[in-house]
Amino acid sequence: MKISKKSRNPRKILIDKLDRIFSKYIRLRDSINGDNTCFTCGKIDKVNNLDAGHFMPRNRMATRWDERNVQPQCRMENRFHGGEQAVFGIAIDKKYGQGTSLELIAKSHTIKKYDVQELNDLINYYKNKVQEMTNGHYSL
Repeated sequence: MKISKKSRNPRKILIDKLDRIFSKYIRLRDSINGDNTCFTCGKIDKVNNLDAGHFMPRNRMATRWDERNVQPQCRMENRFHGGEQAVFGIAIDKKYGQGTSLELIAKSHTIKKYDVQELNDLINYYKNKVQEMTNGHYSL
């Protein structure tokens, strides 16, 4: 039985929308001429060919949209190599400072439930960031 969009939970719809715009932001962040670098293997590829890889899994809501926790990652590393979590953690500490990966691990074990207003605020924030980076065009 297929559930129509109208009968879906409005909060879930907002989470999906935020995931899409946040992913675009992560893949565009630090990109040069539409290319970005895989955070774990260093491969350079078009932003459209990259994923927004998570250090702590997406089901951990407290870190799901933490910009330090999510980095551009090639599909091979993210989808087929388990995200290379150990390498990811080392790279996080290198980029953001020693102990950041441990902070994210601890944060990921906290309970966070975003309300509709928080989700809408984040959607608008990242939509504006993506529009700024793409001069108003963000069709990835």
